[in-house]
Amino acid sequence: MKTSYLFNIIIFSCCVILTLHTQAQSAYQEIGLTDKTAFTDNTVNWKIAGDIWYNPFRNKLREEAGAGMLVNNPSGNSQAPLITKMEHGNMLLEFDFMLAPHASATVYLQGRYGIRLADSWTEKKSIAEACGTILGATPEAFASGVRGSLSIPPRSNITRAPGLWQHLRVVFQSPQYDANGAKQSSARLLQVSLNGTLIHEDIMLPEVASNAPFKSESKTGPLVFATNNRMAFKNIRYTFFQDSEKEKVLMPVPVPISGKTPLIVTPVNKTIMQRCFLGTKDHKMTVCAVIGEPGQIHYGINLEQGSIIRLWKGDFIDATTMWESRGEIQLARPLGSVISLPSQPQVAQLTNDQAPWPELMQQGYKFKGYFLDKQGRPVFNYTFNGLQISDRTVPSDDDRILTRTLQFDNNAAGNNLWIRLAAGDKIEKLEDGLYAINNKSYYLRLDGKKQRGAILRNINGREELLIPASALSTQGLTWSYIW
Repeated sequence: MKTSYLFNIIIFSCCVILTLHTQAQSAYQEIGLTDKTAFTDNTVNWKIAGDIWYNPFRNKLREEAGAGMLVNNPSGNSQAPLITKMEHGNMLLEFDFMLAPHASATVYLQGRYGIRLADSWTEKKSIAEACGTILGATPEAFASGVRGSLSIPPRSNITRAPGLWQHLRVVFQSPQYDANGAKQSSARLLQVSLNGTLIHEDIMLPEVASNAPFKSESKTGPLVFATNNRMAFKNIRYTFFQDSEKEKVLMPVPVPISGKTPLIVTPVNKTIMQRCFLGTKDHKMTVCAVIGEPGQIHYGINLEQGSIIRLWKGDFIDATTMWESRGEIQLARPLGSVISLPSQPQVAQLTNDQAPWPELMQQGYKFKGYFLDKQGRPVFNYTFNGLQISDRTVPSDDDRILTRTLQFDNNAAGNNLWIRLAAGDKIEKLEDGLYAINNKSYYLRLDGKKQRGAILRNINGREELLIPASALSTQGLTWSYIW
């Protein structure tokens, strides 16, 4: 009873914080991207476009005319930064960005304090160069005795693959001055989150970044986007706040149960599997497992439906509610940058290729347990109307990709069996068996021989990627999640 009461108090507190957070968001102003009138100069390297995509594996892009996003195409004639006419002090800023392979850029708050956006997916260097690094003085300047501070890396490397949209959220507090213009306090980055994950908290910015467009501090300044690489921005929006209002714009952080230190589970040198509940907005899924890899690429699976429902990178899980008191809450909380996938069944029998996909696994399905392979990774087993199915997911490509294989014990072609690979608001077929899922939030890749049997369909305004078992060989089906 005590634990349930405490859990209700925590949920109520989080709802209050989220309500304040939503109220702050309602005051957003958006930088219109139908033209470049919001910026100071008509720089030729920046243009307005309708859509863009960069291939994550080779130097190729696809661009469509229109409006709604800023695209940078480096030019020998101009590599100028983009500077807003808007100037800001305290500000909550959010925007989406897309990088080409090996690209990098910097967004400067007030034209002075830099956050580096970099393709640390293609180039997995040290965390010190990862996407989300706060820029300070250069190491050379620091070593020579010039006043300055070193750059501050993010807590983890959670950047996504080139050609996918990513999201940055920044809560910035400007420097404070007295009536005589003397500086009283330094600027601060109160919070920085990348792809929904907090990567910085309360970072003091004692001085201007070494390569900033503006070299001296001030109460206000413009927003500056600087890059010499191919990349794009969209949905740039912001709101100003007073010092007394800063708590309203901060992201809520989880409250530890009973004030205890959270129980964090971390794979060190081998794969970890944990049976658990996984939560959604409206219910718990109770027959689930989360699988964590030392390479910081993880997934969660709903065993009742045979479907992978979470993909994430970074830290693994907070398992506090599974061990506190009686452990009755049992929710595993993924800690990295999470992509949520639909929880409907992975396989189903359909009368034709336009029949709606079922919400729940059809009669005849049963989860039959799992075993560990030689690398210690689980292989899940199911039966479906007499058909034996094994399900194995492993990291590949230097821990950047998860590759999944469904195998069948015999020919499944005569069972009207279909496998649903993905569902979302928008699915785009790109090239080489590569699909962009749910408005370019992640990729799904089929090998060249298997993609011929796949179909894209729109059912009730939602797009789905399906493949019939009749198109499969006796080796089953293999596909990859890329993000």
